[in-house]
Amino acid sequence: MDKKTYKPYLITFSSIFLFGLFWEFIAYVEVVDRVLFPPISAILERLVEMTGPGDGTGPSYLMLRHIGSTLFALLCGFFLAALVSSSIGLVMGINATVYQWLRPIITMFMVIPNIATVPVIILWFGLGMKTVLIIVVMGSSFPIIYTAAAGVQSIPIKMIWAAQTAGASRWQILWTVVIPGTMPYLLAGHKLALGRAWRAVIAAEIFASTAYGIGFMIFDARTFFDTEAMFAGIVVVGLIGLFLESVLFKYVEKITVVRWGTSTAKDI
Repeated sequence: MDKKTYKPYLITFSSIFLFGLFWEFIAYVEVVDRVLFPPISAILERLVEMTGPGDGTGPSYLMLRHIGSTLFALLCGFFLAALVSSSIGLVMGINATVYQWLRPIITMFMVIPNIATVPVIILWFGLGMKTVLIIVVMGSSFPIIYTAAAGVQSIPIKMIWAAQTAGASRWQILWTVVIPGTMPYLLAGHKLALGRAWRAVIAAEIFASTAYGIGFMIFDARTFFDTEAMFAGIVVVGLIGLFLESVLFKYVEKITVVRWGTSTAKDI
């Protein structure tokens, strides 16, 4: 493994480690009461405790159950939103009439906070996983639609003219010009959408989940003033989000924009 391969991982680990040391320092000097702001060491200890088999007074591997429930809702909702929203965004970018008709509706719904729609969705569909999935889909769709449409509109018209001159059909132009040229925008939109999906799934689990989920766990821990468990849930959300962005999206970038040569150099 050469230096360029492991250097990003080393920097990521060092950044998180230094942030953890800073957190530990702030907790021990008690800028905020330690009960309200526990040290990172106590939070990690609580996290390990909740991840293990437990002491028999509660469900075993409780944190893993919460993580599994949240990841299922997050990934199912996100991938469904990605599939549908990417298609809508591409159509909007290709067809000006569709763009003009859909833009006001999408803009109107995009500015509505997810938390505002949760009570309405609960009234319509009740409590449970179905409601959580719907809220995740609604929360993550709009950035993908906008960035996909913007990506298509950003493609130089000369590239399309060149493909037409070469005798390419509409489908060939779509697959060889439009989608590769739009992919950097699509990836940016999907990253934004994943962040919104996290906020949506946590908010949905707080209000609509009935048993498991990291959001449900954080809210339940608040009831018992278990701040270490609350922060453990928050830390897990951050670490999983970092993992998904660093591994999932890095792989997608490698097989798309890097291979196609449509990415911009990081160091200029």
